[in-house]
Amino acid sequence: MRKLFHDIHLWISIPLGILFSVICLTGAILVFQEPLLQAMNPQVDISKMKRHDPAKKELTGYTFFQKTLVIHRWLLDPPAKKGERSIGKEIVGYGTLAMGIVLISGIVIWWPRNRKVLKNRLSVSCKNGMRRFGHDSHVSIGFYATLFLLIMCFTGLVWSFSWWREVFWSLFDFVPQEERKRFLYSLHTGLWGGVLTQIIYFFAALIGATLPLTGYYLWWKKRK
Repeated sequence: MRKLFHDIHLWISIPLGILFSVICLTGAILVFQEPLLQAMNPQVDISKMKRHDPAKKELTGYTFFQKTLVIHRWLLDPPAKKGERSIGKEIVGYGTLAMGIVLISGIVIWWPRNRKVLKNRLSVSCKNGMRRFGHDSHVSIGFYATLFLLIMCFTGLVWSFSWWREVFWSLFDFVPQEERKRFLYSLHTGLWGGVLTQIIYFFAALIGATLPLTGYYLWWKKRK
């Protein structure tokens, strides 16, 4: 069974790893979008501006974050009109779904058989060469980020697929209809716990961006 999950983890990650890195890196940049915009524009109270306020276009840094968002959600292929098809959005959606599968398979592979193995899989060795460091970084640091990455994946899928949207809101049907957009955005970006969870989400997303790179490195070293 473990070999099956290892194969799933490997053969999804090899073709899609770079896509995972792009999604995670742009997501990390967007975590602190509002605080950074506020810091760059101290003369304006951004918290009082509406989401699509035309005045936002004049803010320092706004264009950068908008371009980052277009990459994160649509891979530079935003729909011409709301509701229209976007190939970029579909790629991001299926990529996010694939990343969720990779993360779950990673947990199955990671799961230790005893306490000694558990200790090794929760720590990073810096004394046994680059290959061991790369392995430990992928396995241990990846484990610490997985829960938050899964939250980001499963909330992000709500914007991508109507069938998942129905499943998601059936699980969170206690959230009032008028609060659902805010609830989803807060859960996806880490706003729900304030600055602390935003910092955790930021580092988790950065780790998510590096996991394919360490994975490629380990795969390459194993093939040599």
